[in-house]
Amino acid sequence: ISQMFVYGDSFEHFLVAIVVLNDDYVKRWANNEGLDLNAAGSQKKLKETVLNDMTIEGKRRGLMSYEQVKAIEFIKEPFTIENGLLTTTFKARRYAVEKKYKELFQTIYANARI
Repeated sequence: ISQMFVYGDSFEHFLVAIVVLNDDYVKRWANNEGLDLNAAGSQKKLKETVLNDMTIEGKRRGLMSYEQVKAIEFIKEPFTIENGLLTTTFKARRYAVEKKYKELFQTIYANARI
């Protein structure tokens, strides 16, 4: 994971996140797993692997179940100062990220409830 933004909707019971992956690492991982990243099944396996790793790391660091992310989606565009999603101190501009990805967050919640 290169960057991640965790989002919680006050009308939902769990957290979701959007994730920017490290492309070089993902390519090495896919090669080691013998997967083609263009195949739909590979994307699903990648998402399951990343979410599982996040859960394991969260438990290791003492996060409670309700503090853990339950669903993720990958995005390609990193958060930068130039696109207005980071401050000059490299913190996420929460309002800007939430506004830009509002529909994606709603889609993640809808898909996670199924």
